[in-house]
Amino acid sequence: VKASEKFTCHLCDRSFTEKWALNNHMKLHTGEKPFKCTWPTCHYSFLTASAMKDHYRTHTGEKSFLCDLCGFAGGTRHALTKHRRQHTGEKPFKCDECNFASTTQSHLTRHKRVHTGEKPYRCPWCDYRSNCAENIRKHILHTGKHEGVKMYNCPKCDYGTNIPVEFRNHLKELHPDIENPDLAYLHPGKTILLMVSKFLT
Repeated sequence: VKASEKFTCHLCDRSFTEKWALNNHMKLHTGEKPFKCTWPTCHYSFLTASAMKDHYRTHTGEKSFLCDLCGFAGGTRHALTKHRRQHTGEKPFKCDECNFASTTQSHLTRHKRVHTGEKPYRCPWCDYRSNCAENIRKHILHTGKHEGVKMYNCPKCDYGTNIPVEFRNHLKELHPDIENPDLAYLHPGKTILLMVSKFLT
């Protein structure tokens, strides 16, 4: 395969320059996560061994990726790469419709919704919609429109909280059998938001 050739996903048209990258990507569609965390009581699973190892460091507290320009220590190579952009000013993720550029893919994805008008996040208690999960969180917690509402609701008991780390600790201590604790509050009748990766890690 020539360097210019690409391996394309037939389900979403994403392209990759390496066959292994496409194979890993396909697991997103199939839901396959063959690499399970071996930490006692942890039920997380991952697409790749490297992702599992990065996650495992959240249990051990190991931060072996060091910045040579300051005292920052990251638990993953990705965290260090993102951090170093603060020093270099690099913004590799560029919008193809305007001059916007970002240090992360997630920020670019969020920005593109300005052009498309897409608002995939909605408040479960009213008609408010947003292009950003963070805005839903602010809407629920800080506008005063939904007094008493809890963002994170346990699917197995009546526990609810607005503090993600408390929610995660509750699940780990009282419900260690929950298969995917990061998605545990995504169930009917409860808050439906796709922001867990940002607030629970």
